[in-house]
Amino acid sequence: SEAIRKAITQYNIQAAALHPPWAPISWKDITQYTFLGEFDLLWHTREDIRECLWVRPAIREATAKFFKFCRAKEEITRLNVEIRWLRTAIHN
Repeated sequence: SEAIRKAITQYNIQAAALHPPWAPISWKDITQYTFLGEFDLLWHTREDIRECLWVRPAIREATAKFFKFCRAKEEITRLNVEIRWLRTAIHN
């Protein structure tokens, strides 16, 4: 995304201006992160997110499963409508 590339450029400019300078990041670095906890940039923010509850693996996994469950319920509702449409199309 163009917005992410601009953010990386801005980060690298600001990181180089610090004393001592922080290591620059690249697009390749960003695409290899699998979770926000691996994103070192966020560790240097005002609030240390590593202390947040949602960073803990068990809580993160439970939250992800909860949202998948919610989406599954929505999908069932949507499929029930589509089944009726298909049944009507077959009988007409």
